[in-house]
Amino acid sequence: MNDLEKLVLPLIRPATRVILNKPSLPPENSQFLSHFGGQPYFEEGEEWIKSKNGNNMQFIFQIFNTNDLELPKSIKLVQFFYDWEESAWDTDNDGWFVKIYKELKTDKVITIDKPTEVENSKYCEVEFQTVKSLPDWEGIDLYEPKASDLSYVLDEEEPWKNYQKTVEKLTGEQGYQSQLGGYPNWVQGESTPKNQSGENMKLLFQIDSEDNADIMWGDVGLIYIFYEEQANEIEFTLQCH
Repeated sequence: MNDLEKLVLPLIRPATRVILNKPSLPPENSQFLSHFGGQPYFEEGEEWIKSKNGNNMQFIFQIFNTNDLELPKSIKLVQFFYDWEESAWDTDNDGWFVKIYKELKTDKVITIDKPTEVENSKYCEVEFQTVKSLPDWEGIDLYEPKASDLSYVLDEEEPWKNYQKTVEKLTGEQGYQSQLGGYPNWVQGESTPKNQSGENMKLLFQIDSEDNADIMWGDVGLIYIFYEEQANEIEFTLQCH
């Protein structure tokens, strides 16, 4: 077990847990706050986000970057929109959109009324918590195969148990949650995409099914967004039970 811990320890990445508060009335100028639902941030010349087929998409959330969040420093604001009718499951599907601002022109902010056909969404303010992240059992082979091999040596029938004990010792209990950065916690199996150089892409964020915001991805699932900063490449996948 000590050897397993030594193999896993260097893999630890910081992450930011995103905690949704209970629904509330949006405060004035809420477009300048990190939140789910409500009014998104827009600047002059922009329009409400549409899918490729012309449907107005639902605004899911936005997060303004601060120094204590696990987002790339070049990102000042990240937003996510989704078309529930399309119900996209992966990158090639229509109906999902990640909007990244690398600079903010706060003097150019405008309000765009939500299109009438877009359902009302619950406004939820968010809180952030710094956590440690390790690959789940589905993903450990991708980052340290020796840890997987040793787990089988320790317990051939249930190798994941000792690995999970090690993860909990080093990072605390890891369950499904909305988070920025870190490693994905897969529902159905390892699906980390590769960048153009064949390297594992890093998780930008994963969003859990959130009761407070009335968000359900498939059957109690999660969405995962991966981001390659230099190539400005974004990959999307949804997994559920």
